[in-house]
Amino acid sequence: MNVIFHTTTAISVAVLLTDTKRIEQSTTSRNVIWTSIFAFTVGHISHGALDYIPHCYPVNSKLDAIIGLTMILTTTWLTNKRYRLIMGLSFLGCIFPDLVDLSPGIINKQLGLSLPTIDKIFPWHFHDYSGSIYTDNCNNSTLNHILLLLTIGVVCWCRRTDLKTMFNKSV
Repeated sequence: MNVIFHTTTAISVAVLLTDTKRIEQSTTSRNVIWTSIFAFTVGHISHGALDYIPHCYPVNSKLDAIIGLTMILTTTWLTNKRYRLIMGLSFLGCIFPDLVDLSPGIINKQLGLSLPTIDKIFPWHFHDYSGSIYTDNCNNSTLNHILLLLTIGVVCWCRRTDLKTMFNKSV
């Protein structure tokens, strides 16, 4: 999947896992730390699930990387300080496998460098387990992308109180 879909998923992972009332009532940062670790883990797992389902790449890789990075920076900046670690680790978990397996090769290609590359570590990047579609028929992929965005929308709608609190700078 494109980075854009992984980063959008990261927002819903953070919102889904964050109980803002419990964090607001807590006098320690223990809840934030555990929620952040859990968000990283769930983000990492979601990456594998998204890469496993059949998908094409509807966004050019350069544009995808730029938009994805912009989403990460903007969303993290807009997040209330109390919840930035949760949001940041959710983003990191959702893109970590691509950073490890794919970024050295992409950087080499785009910048003409010779960074060392390693064999892929994450199984969903192996050809046998990847859902990447390399034909012109992307109807199934389009449906999967739409279902993903609808699911993210439903999660954010159902957890809108926590979503608002996470982005409320006055809290």
